[in-house]
Amino acid sequence: MLSRSQSKFQQDLLKWYGKNARDLPWRRTKDPYKIWVSEIMLQQTQVDTVIPYYLKWLERFPTLKSLTTAPLDDAMKLWAGLGYYRRVRMLHEGAQYVLEELGGKIPADPEELGKLPGVGRYTAGAIASIAFDKRAPILDGNVIRVLTRLCAVKSDVSSTRTVAKLWQLAEELLPKKQTGDFNQALMELGAMVCAPDNPSCLFCPVSRYCAAYKAGQQSRYPVKAQKEQIEKKQTFALILRKEGKVLIQQQPEKARWGGLWMFPYYERRSSMLKAHGLQANALKRRMQVTHAFTKYRVTLDVYEAEAPAREAQEICEKSHKWVPLGNLKKHAFPSPHQKIVKDLEKHHG
Repeated sequence: MLSRSQSKFQQDLLKWYGKNARDLPWRRTKDPYKIWVSEIMLQQTQVDTVIPYYLKWLERFPTLKSLTTAPLDDAMKLWAGLGYYRRVRMLHEGAQYVLEELGGKIPADPEELGKLPGVGRYTAGAIASIAFDKRAPILDGNVIRVLTRLCAVKSDVSSTRTVAKLWQLAEELLPKKQTGDFNQALMELGAMVCAPDNPSCLFCPVSRYCAAYKAGQQSRYPVKAQKEQIEKKQTFALILRKEGKVLIQQQPEKARWGGLWMFPYYERRSSMLKAHGLQANALKRRMQVTHAFTKYRVTLDVYEAEAPAREAQEICEKSHKWVPLGNLKKHAFPSPHQKIVKDLEKHHG
């Protein structure tokens, strides 16, 4: 560890942060609800992407109570396109829990925060330190990169033992005061200076404390096991038409895009044809959409067809419904299917 120089490290980092921190909307508040919303949105999502979603969310749900009194569908619509939809379901559930079990008051204690649905140790530490100035560490990708370089952590960051060590380092580094600013400073340093590739060490306010920089080995950290191969997948979606309407289906709550609406989609083109009693020559190729998950790169080929008479009569499942083209925008779609909706609107169906 930094031992005697730790206090000076804290001072130097906080001074740099005070002068160089980005003006982000969630940094203008100490409201634990607003900080909670921002931290959930920022999980696995870039800052520039989150900002407009965050601002629109607070226009619609400015307080925790306003979120708890709204249907989940309303929250899902605002979240559509942001991805990782389990986050919004857990946020909505967590808000209900705070209202019903905690009298509407978000707890300041990290352990109590960690009991909220969808709130892990990192999010609990962020809310506790930023909103309440509690001495709670945080550990995200940016902080991991800073700490492994600062202390030359040579073990694999994907291992449980290394992660535990990094949590300990993050806690040891915390000052007694300004813990929220310090945690944000560590994240800001990782985002703006201590980048994954070509870190700007000459402009780093704490490079003189950094073991990796002193050894000229910044690029070696963090140490990671061999990366998993990204699997490519091809899927198919169908715009099925009937008298100015199209068929959409709502995903089961526990599915990847639970609660959102989608055009019928399949892993095989033949399955799509069979499911709707279509012949291959009845399909018209509309567009292609690409999107990514953590381990997958997915190509979505989009076709359209007129519904056979039998199909138009028989579809009556609760998860399916026929919707006029003009009403599609009233439903929450995941990002890939939003692109289909936009294409339909652009070309007037």
